[in-house]
Amino acid sequence: MLVHLRSLRLPRRLCLLTSVAATLAGAAYLYWTATNLPASILPGYPGDGFFPKISLAVILVFGSLLLIREYLAPEPEPEPAQTAKNTDEDDDDNSSGPIEFDLVEASLILGLSLGYMYLLKPLGLEIATTLFMFALLFPRLLMPAPKAAAVALAGALVTMVLVYFAFVIGLNVPLPLKFLPVFLGEY
Repeated sequence: MLVHLRSLRLPRRLCLLTSVAATLAGAAYLYWTATNLPASILPGYPGDGFFPKISLAVILVFGSLLLIREYLAPEPEPEPAQTAKNTDEDDDDNSSGPIEFDLVEASLILGLSLGYMYLLKPLGLEIATTLFMFALLFPRLLMPAPKAAAVALAGALVTMVLVYFAFVIGLNVPLPLKFLPVFLGEY
């Protein structure tokens, strides 16, 4: 009984149409918001809204093409019942059947994401990102627990260092740091 409550079987085409339509609506709103960003104070420079508008325009164009293609495509024929010789790998490649949506997994990821956003300021980028990535990676590694913990911790630390160098050092984004500036010399 709990297995039936844990996962949903949803029509693949309806999920695709719904998710693309929701993404297009969000991108359209963000594009409208980006048009209200201030113009550049320097003549000849595009201003703050230039790159967001380009990115969102690409999302809008390709999302619209995907929506039109999927909407105009004929409804796929329902397939006969799966035979016993099909493996799980064959089910993953099936692009016409229903998708399985794991409610527990989605709720866990949503909870971890909200916890990460909440803990980012008090714990700092370094600790919060490492904990978040460890919590995402550890249960998904198919190996014994001690080895999975070591690999997940290594992956979490690498992710945190990449985020630090990409955003704080490379893009000069002010993030809530606790100890890296002390050890690395206040970049």
